[in-house]
Amino acid sequence: MKKVFKYGDNKMKILQDDYRDKVYGCWAGKCLGGAIGMPFEGVPYQPELRTENINVQDVPNDDLELQLVWLVELELHGLKLTSNHLATCWLEHIKHGCDEYSIAIRNLRRGIMPPVSGQYDNFFHDGMGCAIRSEIWAAAFPGRPDAAGYFAAIDAVVDHWGDGVWAEVFLAMAESQLFITGNIAGSLEFAMAQLPNDSRLHQWLAIVFELHGQGLDAEAAKAIILRRLYHHNFADCVMNLGFITFALLWGEYDFIKTVLLAINCGRDTDCTAATCGAFLGIAGGSKAIPADLLNRMSPTLKLGETIGQIPDLPRTLPELIDRTVALQERLEAGIEASAYPKYCPSEPVNPAKFDKAQWLILDESKHDIAAIKERLLSSGACPEELKQYVVTSYGLHLDLSAYADSANTLNLFTFLEVEHPDAERDEIMVSATADVGMTLWFDRVRMLNHHSRQLALPSFHRAEGGAAFHYPLQHGDRRLVHIKLYSCLAPLRCTLMFGNKFNDHLDGFNLSI
Repeated sequence: MKKVFKYGDNKMKILQDDYRDKVYGCWAGKCLGGAIGMPFEGVPYQPELRTENINVQDVPNDDLELQLVWLVELELHGLKLTSNHLATCWLEHIKHGCDEYSIAIRNLRRGIMPPVSGQYDNFFHDGMGCAIRSEIWAAAFPGRPDAAGYFAAIDAVVDHWGDGVWAEVFLAMAESQLFITGNIAGSLEFAMAQLPNDSRLHQWLAIVFELHGQGLDAEAAKAIILRRLYHHNFADCVMNLGFITFALLWGEYDFIKTVLLAINCGRDTDCTAATCGAFLGIAGGSKAIPADLLNRMSPTLKLGETIGQIPDLPRTLPELIDRTVALQERLEAGIEASAYPKYCPSEPVNPAKFDKAQWLILDESKHDIAAIKERLLSSGACPEELKQYVVTSYGLHLDLSAYADSANTLNLFTFLEVEHPDAERDEIMVSATADVGMTLWFDRVRMLNHHSRQLALPSFHRAEGGAAFHYPLQHGDRRLVHIKLYSCLAPLRCTLMFGNKFNDHLDGFNLSI
Protein backbone atom coordinates (compact mmCIF):
# COMPACT_ATOMS: atom_id res chain seq x y z
CA MET A 1 0.00 0.00 0.00
CA LYS A 2 1.35 3.39 -1.00
CA LYS A 3 1.92 5.82 1.81
CA VAL A 4 0.38 9.28 1.46
CA PHE A 5 1.74 12.40 3.17
CA LYS A 6 -0.94 14.85 4.34
CA TYR A 7 -0.11 18.19 5.93
CA GLY A 8 -2.59 20.62 7.44
CA ASP A 9 -6.05 21.42 6.09
CA ASN A 10 -5.03 22.35 2.56
CA LYS A 11 -5.49 18.77 1.32
CA MET A 12 -2.09 18.75 -0.36
CA LYS A 13 -0.75 15.25 -0.69
CA ILE A 14 2.10 13.32 -2.22
CA LEU A 15 2.52 9.58 -2.66
CA GLN A 16 5.58 7.90 -1.18
CA ASP A 17 6.73 6.73 -4.62
CA ASP A 18 6.22 10.19 -6.05
CA TYR A 19 8.19 11.68 -3.19
CA ARG A 20 11.17 9.43 -3.83
CA ASP A 21 11.15 10.32 -7.51
CA LYS A 22 10.93 14.02 -6.69
CA VAL A 23 13.94 13.67 -4.37
CA TYR A 24 15.78 12.01 -7.23
CA GLY A 25 14.76 14.86 -9.53
CA CYS A 26 15.76 17.44 -6.92
CA TRP A 27 19.31 16.17 -6.41
CA ALA A 28 19.90 15.20 -10.04
CA GLY A 29 18.58 18.55 -11.25
CA LYS A 30 20.75 20.37 -8.73
CA CYS A 31 23.87 18.55 -9.91
CA LEU A 32 23.17 18.84 -13.64
CA GLY A 33 22.12 22.50 -13.54
CA GLY A 34 25.21 23.39 -11.55
CA ALA A 35 27.48 21.49 -13.91
CA ILE A 36 26.01 23.19 -16.97
CA GLY A 37 26.31 26.65 -15.46
CA MET A 38 29.71 26.23 -13.82
CA PRO A 39 31.91 27.30 -16.79
CA PHE A 40 30.30 30.75 -16.72
CA GLU A 41 30.35 31.41 -12.96
CA GLY A 42 30.94 35.08 -12.24
CA VAL A 43 30.87 36.37 -15.81
CA PRO A 44 29.79 40.03 -16.18
CA TYR A 45 28.25 39.36 -19.60
CA GLN A 46 25.38 37.27 -20.98
CA PRO A 47 26.90 33.96 -22.16
CA GLU A 48 24.34 33.17 -24.91
CA LEU A 49 24.81 29.45 -24.27
CA ARG A 50 22.87 27.20 -26.64
CA THR A 51 21.68 23.63 -26.26
CA GLU A 52 24.27 22.24 -28.65
CA ASN A 53 27.09 23.79 -26.61
CA ILE A 54 26.07 22.38 -23.22
CA ASN A 55 28.94 20.62 -21.46
CA VAL A 56 28.37 18.58 -18.31
CA GLN A 57 31.56 18.48 -16.26
CA ASP A 58 32.19 15.98 -13.49
CA VAL A 59 33.59 18.46 -10.97
CA PRO A 60 32.89 19.24 -7.29
CA ASN A 61 29.61 21.10 -6.85
CA ASP A 62 29.72 23.53 -3.93
CA ASP A 63 25.95 24.02 -4.32
CA LEU A 64 25.50 20.45 -3.13
CA GLU A 65 28.47 19.72 -0.86
CA LEU A 66 27.37 21.47 2.33
CA GLN A 67 23.90 19.99 2.00
CA LEU A 68 25.47 16.56 2.35
CA VAL A 69 27.02 17.73 5.61
CA TRP A 70 23.69 19.12 6.83
CA LEU A 71 22.04 15.79 5.97
CA VAL A 72 24.42 14.12 8.42
CA GLU A 73 23.70 16.79 11.03
CA LEU A 74 19.95 16.22 10.65
CA GLU A 75 20.51 12.50 11.02
CA LEU A 76 22.43 13.16 14.25
CA HIS A 77 20.21 15.81 15.86
CA GLY A 78 16.84 15.48 14.14
CA LEU A 79 14.25 18.11 15.00
CA LYS A 80 16.46 19.38 17.85
CA LEU A 81 18.99 20.75 15.36
CA THR A 82 20.18 24.28 16.23
CA SER A 83 22.44 26.91 14.73
CA ASN A 84 25.04 26.06 17.34
CA HIS A 85 25.11 22.45 16.14
CA LEU A 86 25.85 23.70 12.63
CA ALA A 87 28.40 26.21 13.93
CA THR A 88 30.22 23.39 15.72
CA CYS A 89 30.20 21.44 12.48
CA TRP A 90 31.74 24.40 10.66
CA LEU A 91 34.52 24.58 13.24
CA GLU A 92 35.23 20.87 13.23
CA HIS A 93 34.94 20.04 9.56
CA ILE A 94 34.76 23.08 7.28
CA LYS A 95 38.22 24.52 7.73
CA HIS A 96 38.42 26.88 4.78
CA GLY A 97 36.10 29.01 2.67
CA CYS A 98 35.78 32.17 0.61
CA ASP A 99 33.95 35.44 1.22
CA GLU A 100 31.07 34.95 3.71
CA TYR A 101 32.26 31.45 4.56
CA SER A 102 35.70 32.77 5.45
CA ILE A 103 34.28 35.57 7.59
CA ALA A 104 31.90 33.22 9.41
CA ILE A 105 34.70 30.76 10.16
CA ARG A 106 36.82 33.63 11.45
CA ASN A 107 34.00 34.86 13.69
CA LEU A 108 33.26 31.37 15.02
CA ARG A 109 36.92 30.79 15.83
CA ARG A 110 36.85 34.00 17.86
CA GLY A 111 33.84 32.77 19.84
CA ILE A 112 31.27 34.89 17.99
CA MET A 113 28.32 32.53 17.66
CA PRO A 114 25.12 32.61 15.54
CA PRO A 115 23.30 34.74 14.65
CA VAL A 116 26.06 37.32 15.10
CA SER A 117 28.61 35.12 13.32
CA GLY A 118 26.85 35.75 10.03
CA GLN A 119 26.43 39.48 10.56
CA TYR A 120 29.55 40.87 12.19
CA ASP A 121 32.10 42.39 9.80
CA ASN A 122 30.58 40.36 6.95
CA PHE A 123 30.73 42.32 3.70
CA PHE A 124 29.19 39.31 1.91
CA HIS A 125 26.23 38.69 4.22
CA ASP A 126 23.90 38.98 1.19
CA GLY A 127 25.87 36.43 -0.82
CA MET A 128 24.55 33.23 -2.41
CA GLY A 129 26.42 30.98 0.02
CA CYS A 130 23.37 29.84 1.99
CA ALA A 131 20.67 30.26 -0.67
CA ILE A 132 22.31 27.35 -2.48
CA ARG A 133 21.72 25.12 0.58
CA SER A 134 17.90 25.27 0.58
CA GLU A 135 16.96 21.90 -0.92
CA ILE A 136 17.88 19.75 2.08
CA TRP A 137 15.30 21.55 4.24
CA ALA A 138 12.59 21.31 1.59
CA ALA A 139 13.26 17.60 1.00
CA ALA A 140 13.27 16.92 4.75
CA PHE A 141 9.96 18.76 5.22
CA PRO A 142 7.87 18.36 2.04
CA GLY A 143 4.60 20.23 2.33
CA ARG A 144 5.69 21.91 5.57
CA PRO A 145 7.15 25.20 4.33
CA ASP A 146 6.99 26.59 7.86
CA ALA A 147 9.39 23.89 9.07
CA ALA A 148 11.58 24.15 5.96
CA GLY A 149 11.86 27.92 6.43
CA TYR A 150 12.55 27.57 10.14
CA PHE A 151 15.46 25.18 9.68
CA ALA A 152 16.74 27.11 6.65
CA ALA A 153 17.04 30.17 8.89
CA ILE A 154 18.87 28.12 11.54
CA ASP A 155 21.38 27.28 8.82
CA ALA A 156 21.59 30.70 7.18
CA VAL A 157 22.32 32.83 10.25
CA VAL A 158 25.62 31.04 10.84
CA ASP A 159 27.21 32.80 7.85
CA HIS A 160 24.66 35.34 6.53
CA TRP A 161 22.38 38.13 7.65
CA GLY A 162 19.52 40.21 6.26
CA ASP A 163 18.54 39.35 2.69
CA GLY A 164 21.12 36.59 2.70
CA VAL A 165 19.03 34.72 5.29
CA TRP A 166 15.73 35.58 3.64
CA ALA A 167 17.04 34.15 0.36
CA GLU A 168 17.50 30.66 1.80
CA VAL A 169 14.21 30.86 3.69
CA PHE A 170 12.39 31.91 0.51
CA LEU A 171 13.82 29.07 -1.59
CA ALA A 172 13.32 26.42 1.09
CA MET A 173 9.67 27.40 1.60
CA ALA A 174 8.97 27.53 -2.14
CA GLU A 175 10.60 24.14 -2.71
CA SER A 176 8.79 22.55 0.24
CA GLN A 177 5.47 23.77 -1.15
CA LEU A 178 6.48 22.59 -4.61
CA PHE A 179 6.98 19.00 -3.41
CA ILE A 180 3.23 18.87 -2.82
CA THR A 181 1.73 21.13 -5.47
CA GLY A 182 4.05 20.76 -8.44
CA ASN A 183 3.12 24.38 -9.27
CA ILE A 184 6.27 26.48 -9.68
CA ALA A 185 4.67 29.93 -10.03
CA GLY A 186 2.27 29.29 -7.17
CA SER A 187 5.04 28.04 -4.88
CA LEU A 188 7.21 31.07 -5.64
CA GLU A 189 4.31 33.44 -4.98
CA PHE A 190 3.53 31.68 -1.71
CA ALA A 191 7.12 32.00 -0.52
CA MET A 192 7.43 35.63 -1.60
CA ALA A 193 4.35 36.45 0.51
CA GLN A 194 6.31 35.31 3.58
CA LEU A 195 9.05 37.91 2.99
CA PRO A 196 9.03 41.36 4.61
CA ASN A 197 7.65 43.89 2.13
CA ASP A 198 10.50 46.29 2.87
CA SER A 199 13.24 43.75 2.19
CA ARG A 200 15.32 44.22 -0.93
CA LEU A 201 14.55 40.61 -1.87
CA HIS A 202 10.79 41.13 -1.81
CA GLN A 203 11.02 44.39 -3.74
CA TRP A 204 13.24 42.99 -6.48
CA LEU A 205 11.27 39.75 -6.85
CA ALA A 206 8.10 41.81 -7.14
CA ILE A 207 9.61 43.44 -10.24
CA VAL A 208 10.04 40.02 -11.85
CA PHE A 209 6.48 38.93 -11.01
CA GLU A 210 5.09 42.21 -12.30
CA LEU A 211 6.85 41.77 -15.66
CA HIS A 212 5.54 38.21 -15.89
CA GLY A 213 2.02 39.42 -15.17
CA GLN A 214 2.32 41.93 -17.98
CA GLY A 215 2.85 39.10 -20.45
CA LEU A 216 6.26 40.24 -21.71
CA ASP A 217 8.27 37.73 -23.70
CA ALA A 218 11.48 36.38 -22.20
CA GLU A 219 13.90 38.66 -24.06
CA ALA A 220 11.98 41.84 -23.25
CA ALA A 221 11.64 40.87 -19.59
CA LYS A 222 15.29 39.83 -19.38
CA ALA A 223 16.48 43.22 -20.68
CA ILE A 224 14.52 45.04 -17.96
CA ILE A 225 15.57 42.60 -15.22
CA LEU A 226 19.26 42.83 -16.09
CA ARG A 227 19.08 46.62 -15.93
CA ARG A 228 17.04 46.97 -12.75
CA LEU A 229 18.44 44.09 -10.70
CA TYR A 230 22.15 44.59 -11.37
CA HIS A 231 24.58 44.35 -8.43
CA HIS A 232 28.36 44.73 -8.58
CA ASN A 233 28.88 41.56 -6.51
CA PHE A 234 28.21 38.69 -8.92
CA ALA A 235 27.20 36.49 -5.96
CA ASP A 236 24.59 38.91 -4.59
CA CYS A 237 21.65 36.71 -3.61
CA VAL A 238 18.91 39.21 -4.43
CA MET A 239 20.06 39.74 -8.00
CA ASN A 240 20.58 36.02 -8.57
CA LEU A 241 17.25 35.02 -7.04
CA GLY A 242 15.70 37.50 -9.45
CA PHE A 243 17.37 35.61 -12.30
CA ILE A 244 16.23 32.26 -10.88
CA THR A 245 12.63 33.46 -10.58
CA PHE A 246 12.75 34.90 -14.10
CA ALA A 247 14.01 31.61 -15.54
CA LEU A 248 11.44 29.52 -13.66
CA LEU A 249 8.50 31.74 -14.63
CA TRP A 250 9.43 31.97 -18.32
CA GLY A 251 10.92 28.47 -18.60
CA GLU A 252 7.54 26.70 -18.94
CA TYR A 253 8.73 23.60 -17.03
CA ASP A 254 11.27 22.83 -19.77
CA PHE A 255 14.57 21.83 -18.14
CA ILE A 256 16.93 23.00 -20.88
CA LYS A 257 15.01 26.19 -21.62
CA THR A 258 14.85 27.15 -17.94
CA VAL A 259 18.49 26.42 -17.18
CA LEU A 260 19.63 28.34 -20.27
CA LEU A 261 17.46 31.33 -19.34
CA ALA A 262 19.17 31.44 -15.94
CA ILE A 263 22.70 30.96 -17.29
CA ASN A 264 22.28 33.53 -20.04
CA CYS A 265 21.58 36.23 -17.45
CA GLY A 266 25.22 35.78 -16.40
CA ARG A 267 26.65 36.40 -12.92
CA ASP A 268 26.44 33.43 -10.47
CA THR A 269 25.47 30.98 -13.19
CA ASP A 270 26.32 27.69 -11.50
CA CYS A 271 24.11 28.62 -8.54
CA THR A 272 21.19 29.96 -10.56
CA ALA A 273 21.19 27.00 -12.94
CA ALA A 274 21.56 24.50 -10.08
CA THR A 275 18.59 25.96 -8.20
CA CYS A 276 16.47 26.00 -11.35
CA GLY A 277 17.40 22.38 -11.98
CA ALA A 278 16.35 21.43 -8.46
CA PHE A 279 13.01 23.23 -8.80
CA LEU A 280 12.20 21.41 -12.02
CA GLY A 281 13.23 18.08 -10.54
CA ILE A 282 11.00 18.64 -7.51
CA ALA A 283 8.07 19.73 -9.66
CA GLY A 284 8.22 16.88 -12.16
CA GLY A 285 10.53 14.22 -10.75
CA SER A 286 13.01 12.39 -12.93
CA LYS A 287 10.83 12.83 -16.02
CA ALA A 288 11.43 16.58 -15.87
CA ILE A 289 15.10 16.07 -16.74
CA PRO A 290 16.12 15.02 -20.28
CA ALA A 291 17.16 11.37 -20.32
CA ASP A 292 20.39 12.10 -22.21
CA LEU A 293 21.49 14.41 -19.39
CA LEU A 294 20.64 11.86 -16.71
CA ASN A 295 22.65 9.26 -18.63
CA ARG A 296 25.68 11.57 -18.62
CA MET A 297 25.66 11.86 -14.85
CA SER A 298 28.17 9.91 -12.82
CA PRO A 299 26.49 8.11 -9.89
CA THR A 300 29.49 9.04 -7.74
CA LEU A 301 29.26 12.47 -6.12
CA LYS A 302 32.36 14.51 -6.86
CA LEU A 303 33.46 16.24 -3.65
CA GLY A 304 36.09 18.89 -3.01
CA GLU A 305 39.15 18.05 -0.96
CA THR A 306 37.94 19.60 2.32
CA ILE A 307 34.37 18.26 2.20
CA GLY A 308 35.56 14.90 0.93
CA GLN A 309 37.45 14.29 4.17
CA ILE A 310 34.31 14.57 6.34
CA PRO A 311 33.17 11.11 7.51
CA ASP A 312 29.75 9.51 6.89
CA LEU A 313 28.75 11.68 3.91
CA PRO A 314 26.75 10.13 1.06
CA ARG A 315 29.20 9.25 -1.71
CA THR A 316 26.78 8.37 -4.49
CA LEU A 317 23.52 9.79 -5.82
CA PRO A 318 21.54 6.60 -4.96
CA GLU A 319 22.85 6.74 -1.39
CA LEU A 320 21.92 10.41 -1.11
CA ILE A 321 18.39 9.64 -2.28
CA ASP A 322 18.01 6.68 0.09
CA ARG A 323 19.21 8.66 3.09
CA THR A 324 17.05 11.68 2.25
CA VAL A 325 13.93 9.50 2.07
CA ALA A 326 14.82 7.70 5.31
CA LEU A 327 15.50 11.02 7.04
CA GLN A 328 12.15 12.44 5.95
CA GLU A 329 10.30 9.41 7.32
CA ARG A 330 12.06 9.75 10.65
CA LEU A 331 11.42 13.49 10.95
CA GLU A 332 7.79 13.17 9.90
CA ALA A 333 7.07 10.96 12.90
CA GLY A 334 8.03 13.67 15.37
CA ILE A 335 7.34 16.95 13.61
CA GLU A 336 5.19 19.43 15.48
CA ALA A 337 1.60 19.79 14.33
CA SER A 338 1.58 23.52 15.05
CA ALA A 339 3.37 25.89 12.72
CA TYR A 340 7.04 26.60 13.29
CA PRO A 341 7.79 30.25 14.05
CA LYS A 342 8.75 32.55 11.21
CA TYR A 343 12.30 33.83 11.01
CA CYS A 344 12.67 37.09 12.92
CA PRO A 345 15.97 38.85 12.15
CA SER A 346 18.01 40.20 15.03
CA GLU A 347 19.35 43.73 15.13
CA PRO A 348 22.97 44.14 13.99
CA VAL A 349 25.44 44.22 16.84
CA ASN A 350 29.13 44.79 17.35
CA PRO A 351 30.05 41.95 19.71
CA ALA A 352 33.58 43.07 20.46
CA LYS A 353 36.22 45.57 19.40
CA PHE A 354 38.11 43.24 17.07
CA ASP A 355 40.60 44.38 14.45
CA LYS A 356 41.43 47.72 15.99
CA ALA A 357 43.41 49.81 13.50
CA GLN A 358 44.86 53.31 13.48
CA TRP A 359 45.25 55.35 10.32
CA LEU A 360 46.76 58.75 9.69
CA ILE A 361 44.37 60.30 7.14
CA LEU A 362 45.63 63.33 5.20
CA ASP A 363 44.13 65.43 2.40
CA GLU A 364 46.81 65.92 -0.23
CA SER A 365 45.73 69.50 -0.91
CA LYS A 366 46.54 70.44 2.70
CA HIS A 367 49.75 68.51 3.45
CA ASP A 368 53.17 67.83 1.94
CA ILE A 369 52.68 64.09 1.55
CA ALA A 370 56.16 63.28 0.27
CA ALA A 371 57.85 65.04 3.19
CA ILE A 372 55.54 63.45 5.75
CA LYS A 373 56.18 60.02 4.31
CA GLU A 374 59.95 60.47 4.65
CA ARG A 375 59.53 61.56 8.29
CA LEU A 376 57.42 58.46 8.99
CA LEU A 377 59.98 56.19 7.36
CA SER A 378 62.92 57.73 9.19
CA SER A 379 61.34 58.02 12.65
CA GLY A 380 58.97 55.06 12.60
CA ALA A 381 56.33 57.12 14.43
CA CYS A 382 53.66 59.72 13.75
CA PRO A 383 54.83 63.35 14.30
CA GLU A 384 53.13 64.95 17.28
CA GLU A 385 51.50 67.71 15.21
CA LEU A 386 49.79 65.15 12.95
CA LYS A 387 48.24 63.01 15.68
CA GLN A 388 45.05 65.05 15.41
CA TYR A 389 44.53 63.36 12.02
CA VAL A 390 44.84 59.82 13.38
CA VAL A 391 41.59 57.81 13.30
CA THR A 392 40.88 54.56 15.13
CA SER A 393 38.65 52.05 13.38
CA TYR A 394 37.32 48.58 14.24
CA GLY A 395 36.68 45.70 11.91
CA LEU A 396 38.18 44.95 8.54
CA HIS A 397 36.66 47.86 6.65
CA LEU A 398 37.63 51.52 7.01
CA ASP A 399 34.69 53.85 6.34
CA LEU A 400 36.04 57.06 4.81
CA SER A 401 32.74 58.58 3.73
CA ALA A 402 33.15 61.52 6.10
CA TYR A 403 36.42 62.45 4.37
CA ALA A 404 35.23 61.97 0.79
CA ASP A 405 35.04 64.86 -1.63
CA SER A 406 35.23 64.46 -5.40
CA ALA A 407 37.95 67.11 -5.52
CA ASN A 408 40.23 65.57 -2.93
CA THR A 409 42.89 62.89 -2.86
CA LEU A 410 43.30 61.08 0.44
CA ASN A 411 46.55 59.60 1.72
CA LEU A 412 46.37 56.96 4.42
CA PHE A 413 49.37 55.88 6.52
CA THR A 414 49.81 53.17 9.11
CA PHE A 415 52.52 50.79 10.26
CA LEU A 416 51.97 47.09 9.67
CA GLU A 417 53.44 44.92 12.42
CA VAL A 418 53.37 41.16 11.93
CA GLU A 419 52.75 39.35 15.21
CA HIS A 420 51.28 36.19 13.74
CA PRO A 421 53.58 33.46 15.13
CA ASP A 422 53.15 31.04 12.23
CA ALA A 423 53.12 33.43 9.29
CA GLU A 424 54.89 31.66 6.42
CA ARG A 425 56.91 34.13 4.43
CA ASP A 426 55.93 32.97 0.96
CA GLU A 427 52.27 32.24 1.61
CA ILE A 428 50.82 35.54 2.88
CA MET A 429 48.01 36.91 0.74
CA VAL A 430 47.31 40.65 0.82
CA SER A 431 43.99 42.06 -0.38
CA ALA A 432 43.70 45.83 -0.86
CA THR A 433 40.46 47.28 -2.22
CA ALA A 434 38.59 50.59 -2.29
CA ASP A 435 35.56 52.10 -3.99
CA VAL A 436 37.78 54.54 -5.89
CA GLY A 437 41.14 54.43 -7.65
CA MET A 438 44.01 53.52 -5.35
CA THR A 439 47.77 53.12 -5.15
CA LEU A 440 49.44 51.08 -2.40
CA TRP A 441 53.04 51.18 -1.14
CA PHE A 442 54.82 49.06 1.46
CA ASP A 443 57.66 51.31 2.63
CA ARG A 444 58.92 52.82 -0.67
CA VAL A 445 57.88 49.96 -2.92
CA ARG A 446 54.72 50.44 -4.95
CA MET A 447 52.72 47.22 -4.70
CA LEU A 448 49.50 48.16 -6.47
CA ASN A 449 48.24 50.83 -8.84
CA HIS A 450 44.56 50.33 -9.61
CA HIS A 451 42.25 52.82 -11.32
CA SER A 452 39.36 50.75 -12.69
CA ARG A 453 36.84 52.59 -10.47
CA GLN A 454 35.06 49.34 -9.71
CA LEU A 455 33.22 49.19 -6.41
CA ALA A 456 35.27 47.25 -3.89
CA LEU A 457 34.89 43.52 -3.26
CA PRO A 458 37.25 42.82 -0.35
CA SER A 459 38.12 39.23 -1.14
CA PHE A 460 41.25 37.13 -1.44
CA HIS A 461 40.22 35.16 -4.51
CA ARG A 462 38.22 37.71 -6.52
CA ALA A 463 39.18 41.15 -5.29
CA GLU A 464 37.67 44.05 -7.25
CA GLY A 465 38.38 47.73 -6.80
CA GLY A 466 41.99 46.73 -6.14
CA ALA A 467 43.82 43.41 -6.11
CA ALA A 468 44.98 40.45 -4.04
CA PHE A 469 48.59 39.34 -4.24
CA HIS A 470 51.24 37.29 -2.46
CA TYR A 471 53.77 39.24 -0.39
CA PRO A 472 56.55 37.80 1.81
CA LEU A 473 55.82 38.63 5.44
CA GLN A 474 56.82 36.83 8.61
CA HIS A 475 56.75 37.28 12.37
CA GLY A 476 58.49 40.50 13.44
CA ASP A 477 58.27 42.34 10.10
CA ARG A 478 57.31 46.02 10.15
CA ARG A 479 56.26 48.04 7.08
CA LEU A 480 54.97 51.54 6.48
CA VAL A 481 51.69 51.20 4.62
CA HIS A 482 50.76 54.10 2.34
CA ILE A 483 47.43 54.08 0.48
CA LYS A 484 46.50 56.87 -1.92
CA LEU A 485 42.83 57.23 -2.90
CA TYR A 486 41.83 59.38 -5.86
CA SER A 487 38.71 61.52 -6.52
CA CYS A 488 37.04 60.35 -3.35
CA LEU A 489 33.28 60.01 -3.51
CA ALA A 490 30.93 58.98 -0.70
CA PRO A 491 30.07 56.37 0.31
CA LEU A 492 33.67 55.22 0.45
CA ARG A 493 35.22 52.16 2.08
CA CYS A 494 38.77 50.91 1.96
CA THR A 495 39.94 47.48 3.10
CA LEU A 496 43.41 46.07 3.73
CA MET A 497 43.43 42.48 4.95
CA PHE A 498 45.78 39.54 5.25
CA GLY A 499 45.23 35.85 4.64
CA ASN A 500 46.78 32.63 3.43
CA LYS A 501 46.62 30.47 0.32
CA PHE A 502 43.36 28.91 1.57
CA ASN A 503 41.62 32.33 1.65
CA ASP A 504 41.54 32.24 5.46
CA HIS A 505 41.77 35.55 7.30
CA LEU A 506 44.83 35.69 9.55
CA ASP A 507 45.08 37.47 12.88
CA GLY A 508 48.27 39.11 14.15
CA PHE A 509 48.66 41.60 11.27
CA ASN A 510 48.32 44.78 13.29
CA LEU A 511 47.87 48.29 11.91
CA SER A 512 48.77 51.23 14.16
CA ILE A 513 50.49 54.60 14.05
